[in-house]
Amino acid sequence: MRPVPEPPELPEAARPRWPAWYAPAGLGGAFGALIVFGTPLLPVILIGTAGEAFAGVSLLVLLIAQDGMLMGTAVLFASFRKKPQLWHFGVRATRFWPTIGLTVLACVLMLGFELGYIELFGVDETNVEDLGKDNLVAGIAVSLAVIVLAPVSEEFFFRAFFYRALRNRFRVWSAALIDGLVFGLLHFTGLTSLAIIPVIAVFGVVLCLVYERTGSLFAVIAIHAVFNTIAMLGVTPVVALVVGVLVLTGCLLAARRFGRAPAPLPV
Repeated sequence: MRPVPEPPELPEAARPRWPAWYAPAGLGGAFGALIVFGTPLLPVILIGTAGEAFAGVSLLVLLIAQDGMLMGTAVLFASFRKKPQLWHFGVRATRFWPTIGLTVLACVLMLGFELGYIELFGVDETNVEDLGKDNLVAGIAVSLAVIVLAPVSEEFFFRAFFYRALRNRFRVWSAALIDGLVFGLLHFTGLTSLAIIPVIAVFGVVLCLVYERTGSLFAVIAIHAVFNTIAMLGVTPVVALVVGVLVLTGCLLAARRFGRAPAPLPV
């Protein structure tokens, strides 16, 4: 049997050209909406610190609100130019083995860079809380937040929307560097997190390059989920592994479910 051919390349006018200013405007809009609609959740978060299970669930609720704002804002801004389609964001199937190969290569290279950076500079900060280490409910809640919600929402916003908007104004490396820098800085949680931010920024750049090459949102979600799973192994290893495997399986199955579609960026 012959492999299914790639969909014919679209004329440039068929792809909505999101202006580069959509990227910072969308980010500002998302956090503005989070402040307005997320403020009522603060008492719940503060109360949740009284117990580990409640704190884990509270963190999950807060991230659901935050990630919902990010994804909703991306869709809202995208709709200003043309009715958004799933393939505009890279929700599509791609050639299986080339995508798998590039995904694995990115994981290996990034893991090598991270380990080398940690060894060279003696960094022990992981940007992951120990919440859930001694409580199963909290461990499940935090794992869902870190391994499921964060990869899906952050890749949808920062790669499928933020980076893609920048690419209509800048070249690949310029757009990737801007995206990676913003992505890294937004993970600042205090002075102790400064040491690991360069790794997160490089991680963001690598994800942009993978998205550019594959045009697949599932590929970058999978990479993100792998690294967050590794980070959670020191907190709740069994739960993290189970959730991580489920996310990777979901990425494979979802890609097949949506089928072939044009690439979100010209190839």
